[in-house]
Order: sequence, then structure tokens, then C-alpha cells
Amino acid sequence: MKGLFKKISAAIVWVSFICWSCTHNSPPKAFTFPKHFNVQVPFRRDNKGIIISTYWGLANKEYQLYLDNHSPTWANDDIISNNPSASKSNDFLFSTTTADGKSIEGDVYLCDSISIGNLRFKNVLFYNISNKQIAGKSDGVIGENIMSEGIWKIDFRDNILTIASSVDSIKEMEQTILLPAVFTSKAIEVEAGFRNGIKKKVELDLGYNGYIMMSSFAFDSIAEGNKKSYKESRQISTPAGSANIEDISVSDSILIGQRRFNTVISTNQLVKESLIGLNFFSQFDFIIIDYVNKAVYISKK
Repeated sequence: MKGLFKKISAAIVWVSFICWSCTHNSPPKAFTFPKHFNVQVPFRRDNKGIIISTYWGLANKEYQLYLDNHSPTWANDDIISNNPSASKSNDFLFSTTTADGKSIEGDVYLCDSISIGNLRFKNVLFYNISNKQIAGKSDGVIGENIMSEGIWKIDFRDNILTIASSVDSIKEMEQTILLPAVFTSKAIEVEAGFRNGIKKKVELDLGYNGYIMMSSFAFDSIAEGNKKSYKESRQISTPAGSANIEDISVSDSILIGQRRFNTVISTNQLVKESLIGLNFFSQFDFIIIDYVNKAVYISKK
């Protein structure tokens, strides 16, 4: 598993759910057109995450965006400057912290429509993250405020993304395992059992291109007595800057529900939260995140 772990780049741009800030109004909620839908589109993966084609505004300008349930939707300067369907909000700003604990804030925009396949999300709020704040080329992210409007099946076997309004229209539901997941206002939490009898909630984060990441305090308790540890230096980039860090990792297994899974558990000096990421879920044929019924499923194989 060490070879796989080396593929993890500076994928942790956001590790905290970003909350809207406003002086007097509640943020408008996106909605779908049509109301009932089942859409399949291809996706591809790079060393940061899942990439899908999106089409903005009436001009249907195409942008390749990452899929990240643990982030709000955001876009870089290029999307805003070339998009007459996006307008700056006078009512909202965003304020958040990055992976290394630094605070950033900026402008919020409204786009009249963002399409994936023939499914249109209308009235979408998104954050503007300046090109100067982004390490490497990235147009932006399709985040939780869009994903919360449907059911998302990510098929790692065929690289197909299905978005549906009803779980009954999702294929292969009889071949799934329901995970012990809880949808909170900030994240999707999955309870996992670790070494030494420790149980811990980890947040599902498709924007983290790794297995399991947690704080050094939690890691030390879980990794105690584990001889399969190794260290790896890498650079992490956030909108607040870059830093060289050292990951400490162990190969281990965890218990989720009634099943045990092999994985890699890591920590470094910056991480504050406990995350379960894309590399963990891509070992299965597919994952289903059902925002409609507040449930998470993985395939039986």
C-alpha cells in the first residue's frame, strides 16, 4: 500500500466545512431541473481526485471541476470573468480556515445554472477562490451545496457517475452494504473501529485523495503497537500558502459495521480532523452517497 500512498498529492485544500456568513438574509438554496432525474456521465481521476465536466450558464461553457462532498462549490477567476450568468452577491461573504489552520475569506457569487449532463442545478451560490490562491491548475469544485440535491453513485469500475432523484432508480442496490453513517450540518460521519478497541467517527471526504487521516493525538493511540509504520515527506498546498510536511502512516485494518477492511492510517502536524478519503472507497466497485435519504452505501466487492 505504500506505493499507492505516494500518489497522494496536496489534495487537502479544504478539511473544514465552510459556512456561509451573512448580515441579514439566509442563503438561497439551489434546485434541480428537471425535478425527477437519473443522469449518467463519465468521470476521470488524477492525483487529486474525481474530475467531471460541468457547463455554466446559458452559454454552456465547459469547465472541468473536482467532485468534493466535503467542500462548498467554488470557482476560480477564469470562470467568473468569462461567465455572464455569474453575478457577485451583495449579501454574502465566506470565511473559513484551510488545512493548516489559516483563515481566509472572500466573495460569494450566484450562477443561474450549472449543468452536469442534462441535469441542471439552478440558482447556485459558489465561492470565488482567486487563481493566485490555488496551487496548480484547478478551475474549482462541485461541492456539498450541489451534491445535497440528489443521490450520487460513483462507479470506480467503469468510471461512471450517476446522479438520481430516487434511490429506486439506482442500479445494483441489492449488491450494496449500508454503512453506519450520520449526516450532520457540517459533514457525513462514519463510525469506525480501530486497533486497541478504539471507536472513532471519521468524516467522509471525497476531496481527500487518501485512505484515513487523523490528528497526531488520535493516531498515536490507534497506532500504538503497530510495527508497520513509515514516514513520507510531501508538500501540502492550500489557498493560504504551501508547507512541507511529514506524513506518518501505518498499514492496518478497520471495522465498519460488521465488516473489516484493510487500509492506511496517516497523520501529520497540520491535520486537525479525522477523514476517510477517496482511496479508501475506490477499492470497491462503487459508493453511493444518498443525500435524499441520508445514507451511504458501498458495493459488496
